[in-house]
Amino acid sequence: MAAPQYWLSLLVLSCCVTLLSAQGAPQEPVYPGDDATPEEMARYAAELRRYINRLTRPRYGKRAAGQRFYQDGVDILE
Repeated sequence: MAAPQYWLSLLVLSCCVTLLSAQGAPQEPVYPGDDATPEEMARYAAELRRYINRLTRPRYGKRAAGQRFYQDGVDILE
């Protein structure tokens, strides 16, 4: 009797994990090829710029607070 509930909860959990992981990392744009039109190359360049900006964006929150504290601590010691 508990087996159907187990499988149902496992299915729901796996669906949630799949949906959350799909949103995580941005997809790298596909190079249109050497014979692409200037419009396609411009679109690719814009997508690549957005991709790089998203990967290298500054982080705020716990990590930034720890780095700021460490940098302040170094300034105090000097």
